[in-house]
Amino acid sequence: MKKLQLKPLGSRVLVRRIEEEETGGIILPEEAKKDLDYVRAEVVEVGTDMEKVKVQKGDKVLLSALAGTKLTFNGEEYYIVKSSDILAMIE
Repeated sequence: MKKLQLKPLGSRVLVRRIEEEETGGIILPEEAKKDLDYVRAEVVEVGTDMEKVKVQKGDKVLLSALAGTKLTFNGEEYYIVKSSDILAMIE
């Protein structure tokens, strides 16, 4: 895999949205997932302002569903979000 050539600036974070893990129980149809207020994402790259960004590459996080700017790079979909749009880390 090629090294990603995108580096967010300031307190922004580059993320890739990930699907909910299926652990059994009720499985939501795709239409119902659109109404969620949050999305799960994996941190791909962090910005240059390390003092304000509290996450690291590889962290799993929850974001506001409306947060970020969508972009496609090398055929993959990413989002650049402000670090303040990260609601929580998933442990």
